[in-house]
Amino acid sequence: MKKNRRIFLIDSTTVLALLGLGFFPAGGLATGKDKAWQQSWFENGRTVKETFAAMGVGKPLVDQRVVLQAPDTAENGAYVGIGIESSIPNIDAVAFLVDKNPSVLAGYFEIKKLEQLKLGTKIKMAETSDLVALVKAGETYFMNTRHVKVVLGGCGS
Repeated sequence: MKKNRRIFLIDSTTVLALLGLGFFPAGGLATGKDKAWQQSWFENGRTVKETFAAMGVGKPLVDQRVVLQAPDTAENGAYVGIGIESSIPNIDAVAFLVDKNPSVLAGYFEIKKLEQLKLGTKIKMAETSDLVALVKAGETYFMNTRHVKVVLGGCGS
């Protein structure tokens, strides 16, 4: 177990060093056209509905199979642990949106088609807001929301 952890740390350090030396594009591994459409999704001042439109999402279906995990109250909006689980078949993308953030889209993940999704991450939340989990399975979008109270804002406060 320790050997695998050591190899992972060495590999991770190597990737970070290569990124720092400019071996990969500055915006990550997306280039050209891909980078442009993703960048437009993260523009400031949009609503959830406007961000859905920029992403090409019509009206997602509210589905209880999208289980959003987040605290009822986040003590510090700079570091909010969230998660999602879903049994919707053939999931190929997940997005997290925060209604009252300067940039509504807090995270977007493309994944290989999964039958059972379980994903966790950390996001920033500027203030108390609704958190939206959006799941893409084929050409259909599913979502669920959860209200999170933020005691100390994390986006520039």
